[in-house]
Formats: sequence, C-alpha cells, structure tokens
Amino acid sequence: MDELPFQSQSSALGRNLIPKRDDRFDSERSDRDGTTLHRVLLVEDDARLRSRVAAVLRRRPHLRVVGEVEAAEPALALLRQGLEVDVALVDLRLPGMSGQELISIAKAEWPRVELVVLTGFADDDSIYEALRAGATGYLLKDAGPAEIASAIDEVCDGGAPMSPGIARRVLAGFHAHREGPEPDLTLRERQVLDLLTRGASYPQIGQGLGISTNTVQTHIRSIYRKFHVSTKSEATLVAIRRGYVR
Repeated sequence: MDELPFQSQSSALGRNLIPKRDDRFDSERSDRDGTTLHRVLLVEDDARLRSRVAAVLRRRPHLRVVGEVEAAEPALALLRQGLEVDVALVDLRLPGMSGQELISIAKAEWPRVELVVLTGFADDDSIYEALRAGATGYLLKDAGPAEIASAIDEVCDGGAPMSPGIARRVLAGFHAHREGPEPDLTLRERQVLDLLTRGASYPQIGQGLGISTNTVQTHIRSIYRKFHVSTKSEATLVAIRRGYVR
C-alpha cells in the first residue's frame, strides 16, 4: 500500500525555479489499451512533498505527471509553452505569486484545465478565495494516496472533489449565508443547470438540448448571476442546497 505522510515543510524562496516537465506524456491522451490518461501538473513548493505526490500518482497507470514546479510563475510558463494539462494540483501558499492568483489566471487562460487545491490550510478565507478564483476541488495535505487519485478522476469526470471537512465547511457557509428569494430560473436554465451539475461539457449540454455552445454560455452566465456565484463548483453547491439537483 502506498504511504504518503503529508507533513508540509517550509522551503527557501531563493531556490531555482526552473520548471520540470516530462515531454514523454504532454501530448498523449490515451494509452495503448485505449485507457484515457489524465495529465497532471504539480505546483508545490515543498520538494519532498512534491516528489512523494508525484511518486504516488505515477503508480496509477492512467495518471501521467507531465510537470513538477515549486511556484506559480514556472507553472504559467509551462502552460504558455503549450504543455497539455488536464488537472493541476496547486498549493495555496507559494513563493511569489499565490496559489489563488495562479488559479484565477489559469482558469481565465485555460478554462479546460481543472484546478484542484492541495494544501494544509482549511480556514474559510482560503477555501472561499480558492473557489471564487476558479478551483474545482479542494483537498487537504493529509489526504491519502487513494483520495488524491480518486479526486483527479472525479474532477476529470465533471465532479468537484473536496476533503470531507472542507465540504462540510462550504455547506455550512451556504447555510449560514442564505440568499434572499428563490432564484427565478427559466425552464431552459434549469435544464442547463441539471446537465452542468452532472458533469456535462458546454458542447455536450448544447447537443443534448439542441442549442449552440454560445447559447449555453449565455444561460450559464445568467445562472451564475442569479446564484451570486462565479464558478461551477459554487453553482453546484447552491443547486444542491436549493434542491435543483439531487
């Protein structure tokens, strides 16, 4: 059984920030047997922890670690060089640019990249700042190997993985800050929301409802505005709490 003692350690700010990438896998999407591969970028300033996570993920035949960096800036450099990434595991406290800033920029420039937080911080401010920035998952560093691998699979399937304690805090936050009147969603918006929370992509939603991708985006912007949210994960939590999906 894999062992992964997640004990965060401090790292010096002046170390070499040259990004490490694995060019063997950055353009592959499926293995020889047809299995879909999930390409993962690790952004973690603790070198020992980063190596442990990479070693754990490499033991999963469907996961490919395509890059390992210790700061946001080299992560952005790799993405801008064209590195193909499906999931980025991002620490929040990084030297230089913060993890939240990286998530916000990456979500804007590469919206198809799933951004999952892997951190030791479980306070409300860290959680909500990351979710507002565009994170689609939030894991604590005490997560086991199986939980991390499962989270990558879940987010690639359209889910929003969270450590149990984080999910409870997020739901408690929504319960404590109840919105006003029930959002007045149109029938079409409800249909779009249902497919969105089931993990469908924008083109898949459009195909399923017989509408264009641009129209899907218009409906989703309207849903976000009515829910007072800015990310899919936040919209999903509101939809669950409001009873729109089960």
